[in-house]
Amino acid sequence: MDELVVGTYEGFLLGYSIFSEPTESKLKQTFATQSHTSSVRCVSLSEKFLASGGTDDKVVVIDLKTRKEHTVLMNHDGTINTVAFTNSGTHLLTGSDDGNIIVTRTGNWQIEKIWKKAHGGQPVTAIAIHPSDKLALSIGGDKTLRTWNLIKGRPAFTINLSSKGISMPTEIRFSPGGDRFSLIYQQCVDVWTISKAGVEKHITCNSKPTSVQWITDDKLYVGLDNGNIIALNVSDSQALTYQAHKQRVKCLHYENEVLYSASSAGELKVWSENDSKLSEICSTNAGCRLTCVTLNRQNHLIKKEDNSDNGEHSEEAEDINNSEQSDDEPAEKVSIAHKRQPGAFVRVSYGSDNENNSEAPPKKKIKKRKRNKKPKNKVN
Repeated sequence: MDELVVGTYEGFLLGYSIFSEPTESKLKQTFATQSHTSSVRCVSLSEKFLASGGTDDKVVVIDLKTRKEHTVLMNHDGTINTVAFTNSGTHLLTGSDDGNIIVTRTGNWQIEKIWKKAHGGQPVTAIAIHPSDKLALSIGGDKTLRTWNLIKGRPAFTINLSSKGISMPTEIRFSPGGDRFSLIYQQCVDVWTISKAGVEKHITCNSKPTSVQWITDDKLYVGLDNGNIIALNVSDSQALTYQAHKQRVKCLHYENEVLYSASSAGELKVWSENDSKLSEICSTNAGCRLTCVTLNRQNHLIKKEDNSDNGEHSEEAEDINNSEQSDDEPAEKVSIAHKRQPGAFVRVSYGSDNENNSEAPPKKKIKKRKRNKKPKNKVN
């Protein structure tokens, strides 16, 4: 059972899961929190942490085990437009209207890198992290596409999108394999190929595209402003159109042959994919204007249906949860140790870069030198 997490204009974060009933499946709310004082603009999830950014200049991190606020990051001075955990979960990248991209280490939540004026001082609107965690792409108000080297912690190169006739890009997203990525602007979706360093396919839609979700390295779904969802292959010119929502498709998410869609009117829908065709499983209305979506795939972090009427069952469930929590702790440590291999800011040194705000290592070295000097003085 997966859990859909959505952000809203009203500042709420809402969770929904699919529960099967004798006659049909239904989306039921699993949690609701209002950690933001204004609109939630973006969400990202990694292991037990859920990060959300909003127009209140805050990045809120929620611990999905306790379903409580874990920490609040106040490192930006402007609306948070994009948050993205690295695929290994070791770092969180955030972009804001203040023009900065900030890299924060997960766990101690210390800043490891700040790319000031990442897009010439213009707002950073979207960040996409490559599946390898070795590089990231960003787009911003300066109409450029910038590549960031996540191993060396520095900018790699810049592409002027204006020179290619691209203006006002709104979303960028990698394919599962990482060789392709999609770029949304105006009424177009461009598919770029990294190996060819250019546009492989140009797609013009009959309505403004709002969100792209890759299914494979060749297939993708595109949500449109008119409420439709189109399915297409990069290698094919044909496209299937589904009348999904009555109003704008705000965001999409795909996982395990299931597509999740959310409309600006608050409607959530779950679709199964059979023989490359979408069939609606269930839907609900959140009663809020939805802005962003992600998926919690960890069953032990998802609240089960309330069975408080049966006391014995509740106690049994509590014992199981406690045993799962104790079993998870060593497994979590093993998982983190396994994921911290070369790549994505692991053992990266930024030298004398003033933008690096992580000062813990130098303090430790100074203390060690002081302890070493005292014995020498005594001997002499």
